[in-house]
Amino acid sequence: MHPATQEIIDTTREQFQLDDFYLESYDFLQHAENQIDLKMTWLPNGTEKEADINPSGTVEIAVELDTKKLKHVVFAEEKNTLSADVFPQVDNMEAVIEWIEDQTGLEYGRQFKLIDESKERITFHAAVDNIRLFPGGTIDIFFHEDGQLFSFSVNGIFADESQIEWEPFNLVDEIIQPLAEQHCKVMEIPDELTASWKPYYAISSFLVPNQNPNSIIYFNEVENNLSYRALDDILTWEEPSVEKFERKEIDLKYRFTEEEAFDRNAIQDNNRPISDDTLEKAVKEIIKMLRMEFPDDSGLWRLSSIKREQGYLLANLEAATTGAKVIYPTLLLWINPKTLQVENYMNSTPLLEAFESFEDAEIVQADATTAAELLSKQVETEPVYVYNQQTKTYQLYGKVTSGGHVVDAVTGELSTLDD
Repeated sequence: MHPATQEIIDTTREQFQLDDFYLESYDFLQHAENQIDLKMTWLPNGTEKEADINPSGTVEIAVELDTKKLKHVVFAEEKNTLSADVFPQVDNMEAVIEWIEDQTGLEYGRQFKLIDESKERITFHAAVDNIRLFPGGTIDIFFHEDGQLFSFSVNGIFADESQIEWEPFNLVDEIIQPLAEQHCKVMEIPDELTASWKPYYAISSFLVPNQNPNSIIYFNEVENNLSYRALDDILTWEEPSVEKFERKEIDLKYRFTEEEAFDRNAIQDNNRPISDDTLEKAVKEIIKMLRMEFPDDSGLWRLSSIKREQGYLLANLEAATTGAKVIYPTLLLWINPKTLQVENYMNSTPLLEAFESFEDAEIVQADATTAAELLSKQVETEPVYVYNQQTKTYQLYGKVTSGGHVVDAVTGELSTLDD
């Protein structure tokens, strides 16, 4: 056992007063980009797993390998038998915040803020100067009715003031509303009550740079790693293939050996660019797979993106013509980065089959301009710090959303999808 592993195990046993527990197993799991957690499974003395199921009261504790900071604690069947003084109680917010700061190394008010509070759950979001981050992080704590903690987790990204490019927020309604109107379009949404597709005018969410509102960006551009390549390639072929496609079991690289965990060269670098040559060869292999598995679909699929993910090249294919429906045919392909052969795929067909019997949407009758004006007055603009992967800093943007408002494309009535 690596000395650092032993140190974390010993510290965890002492900190959480686990004298009545034994360490059943431990794993090294990738928690985020270039971040490995040591996840420990502690079973109550005198118990053991049955059919690979943890007995009631088992506690799983994950600690980040480099920082030694706590990432999650969860009790099997929500049964917490540890001493009452190990965790804070739900009715003492000051103690909860102090405990989080001590466990995570984060500072309340500077790096995270309270979002929601109840007797059963407390949620915090990553924020600097009370402005949320995107992509950001969350801290969730769940409690029993008696106020005892049974689950704690830290997920996502947190930052500090040194990473922020500070500036006053300048995006006012006069700037945002015309941009929102340009994003108004018809979407057909399945309605289970009437078993039909319903057409609505809606404004899709987007991000607006605080200093340059003409260069709108979308969420997937920020959420994807630096290897991501947006594409628009219709895939065609002359003849189907007589060969059969054989799926291979994929190994999404979440778990590492101890040796790999301490050797950062073993961790996949998802930010490494995908070269034009690699892309060209991958496209040929994608077409080869489609000729075998979807022989009659020449010209019906569009390669929309490719990126590195979990030890594979992940290619996203969409129907060449998607129409207005919010659900449409897609394929997700896992490609071996060495051979560039497609090893497996996921098809959205099962989801689409659930709506095969739904009636087609009625013809749009409401005026598009009027709908756009109505919806633009409902949009909300929240200042957010958006992460720039190139500079590794956060820049101020406006996150524009419509608050769930839509306009019925038949009647012209303004409502929300929750109505």
